[in-house]
Amino acid sequence: MVLKEEMSENDKKFAEMLEKYEKLAFSVCYKMTGNYFDAEDMTQETFLSVYKSLESFDGNNPGGFITRIAVNKCLDYLKRAEKRIVPVEDEVLVQNASCVPPPEHEMIQNETRHQLLVVCGGLKPPYNEVATQYYCNGKTAAQIADSSGKKLKTVQTQIRRAKEMLQKKIRKEDLV
Repeated sequence: MVLKEEMSENDKKFAEMLEKYEKLAFSVCYKMTGNYFDAEDMTQETFLSVYKSLESFDGNNPGGFITRIAVNKCLDYLKRAEKRIVPVEDEVLVQNASCVPPPEHEMIQNETRHQLLVVCGGLKPPYNEVATQYYCNGKTAAQIADSSGKKLKTVQTQIRRAKEMLQKKIRKEDLV
């Protein structure tokens, strides 16, 4: 074991900096990497760089000096780590799964559309026509009014009433 009296001036300065700023460097590294073990490694690399550059360090603001080195070490590490990541097949499939709906989803949608068409067609006139055009064909109230020659307010009222009738019919079917 080396006693402080036998240490060089740079070694003493380094030992003081290490003791005083080790926790600061670790917290910076941990904040940037988000991993305890990576933060430990980056802290060690930080103080290795501090030791190597101690001769050129003027002694002003040692906390800022160490923090700057820690940040740069972490940035370099994160850039290297980003390049090393290779997606696993399962990860790629999960990422791309949202692009294409599963086949059962399309089947359920088609069945729901068919049921909606049947229920809309089962309403009494003129609500069956308005409901079919609005809910099944995706036409707006203005488009229905233009094509049927009715006033817009009349069509809007018919849509509202058709909606109420559909809700009652669907509730009855759910209960049966």
